Amino acid sequence: MSRIWPENTQVLVVEDDAATARIIQARLEMEGLKVFVAWNGVEGLEILHQQEIDLITTDLMMPAMNGFRLVQEIRDLPPPKGRVPILLISSNQNEQDMVRCLAAGADDYITKPISAQVLMERLWRMLQRASAAG
Repeated sequence: MSRIWPENTQVLVVEDDAATARIIQARLEMEGLKVFVAWNGVEGLEILHQQEIDLITTDLMMPAMNGFRLVQEIRDLPPPKGRVPILLISSNQNEQDMVRCLAAGADDYITKPISAQVLMERLWRMLQRASAAG
């Protein structure tokens, strides 16, 4: 599927594993997206406050602030930052985590190992829904 991303689309990748962060970053940059990488939720919030972020991917299990807490912190922010679409990524492949992620306020959820195709499809869909919602 061919996608034309809006110019200057910025994505925040919050991931404590350097190899996973590099893989996600490289794939997003191949699509022409600008990527900011944070190594935990605390750094992720700092970047979100400093930049105009359009999409967020975050690992579920991280030191300092896990993905559940990060999502809740973001959703407590006023719009537009509090409404940025969030994709939670987990190593756990169980339905309980998926339900918890969505209940915490994430827009979508995928599991590792990450499929580049699935990652891009989910981010594209989230951006389209956010654009349609205004």
